[in-house]
Amino acid sequence: MENVLYDIYLAEAEINSNYSAFYSDSARKQDLLNSVLKKHKITEADLDTSLAWYSGHLDVYLKINDNLSKRFSELSAKLTRKQEATMQAAIALNESAVILPVSEKRFLLTAIDLPQNALPFEADTVFSRYGGFYELQFNASGITSSSAPIVTLCVQCTDTTFVRRDTLSQNGLFSSSIDVLQMKQSRKIYGSFYFPKLNSQTAVFIQDFTLSFSTARHSERSAAK
Repeated sequence: MENVLYDIYLAEAEINSNYSAFYSDSARKQDLLNSVLKKHKITEADLDTSLAWYSGHLDVYLKINDNLSKRFSELSAKLTRKQEATMQAAIALNESAVILPVSEKRFLLTAIDLPQNALPFEADTVFSRYGGFYELQFNASGITSSSAPIVTLCVQCTDTTFVRRDTLSQNGLFSSSIDVLQMKQSRKIYGSFYFPKLNSQTAVFIQDFTLSFSTARHSERSAAK
């Protein structure tokens, strides 16, 4: 069942990331879901029966969901390592840019993974810099009009906190940033995903998640070169 749900979530993420293409062609959507069923040699009736059984055995379902979250985190980590390798090469050319370490989080966001409709994140480092440009970046899939989270990015300084909030309204690359004044000393970088509305169909996949710091905006660094 874990493998079936894993592939179904991937298929749903693909559908939601190409919403206009799939929902204007219902046959294409059904073909994708049927390919998952065929791969696992089950029917849609088998799947419905299994889901009904797990709804009455939530302890087992929660274990499966934990395993799925770990698998998606591992997948995201692999993609992130590739991205970091590329960015580290760029950093070698420009030492003013720094990727901030972030603890592994659950990157498959479903209703059951979001107590109080929110998931926090935080840079895993003791930070002490004056001024600078802080950026959050990731790729998202599974975003719909009914599951558009509010993404908050915060840079806490010694005497104030800079906050930026954006609504994640579409799939693909997302970037949010904060410019901190040169006289302000940063201490902590953190934020959250908040879903105003959640339902049983909510399944958002976050990958390539990075927090970074640089002494200047990317456009400024490019111009300087």
